[in-house]
Amino acid sequence: MTPWFARVGLPLSPSEKDAITELMQVVAPRVPIDIKALATWQNAAAFVRIAEQDATWWDDEEEEREALWARACENRSEADLFQRVNAMTQGLERALRDAASAAAQGAGVADPTIAIEAAGSALLAAHQNALAGMAGEGMGLRFVRKYGLFTGGRWPLGYHSARFVIF
Repeated sequence: MTPWFARVGLPLSPSEKDAITELMQVVAPRVPIDIKALATWQNAAAFVRIAEQDATWWDDEEEEREALWARACENRSEADLFQRVNAMTQGLERALRDAASAAAQGAGVADPTIAIEAAGSALLAAHQNALAGMAGEGMGLRFVRKYGLFTGGRWPLGYHSARFVIF
């Protein structure tokens, strides 16, 4: 496993392109796959600001998260599920924040805002991945695939304007 955010800004490897293609085949199987790899933290910050204007990706993920939550609650109480998902991600917040800050600072970024956003996105992906596991979902689920991109050192930003954007 590559450390968090260690591959941001680098050219995509063939295996990373394959992973993105597999993710998009799960999320939008009939959509042509155009991958946009961002090169800098500044590009990522600009993209985050633009993407806030279009909540489609966020809404799709939230709808899937709600369905997973309901499925996982079929076998356990909501309190138990909440406790288990939190236990699976406990301790990650600081590690993610430190990794994102180190990567951004290493690239000469002085403003901590984008590193905080990156760490928050990775923590959300960890929660989504844990929830997918608790709902009994396998490797085919979008959250598991997205989390794999994060643990591979990337920051998947989502599908916007007819392309999958990753840093």
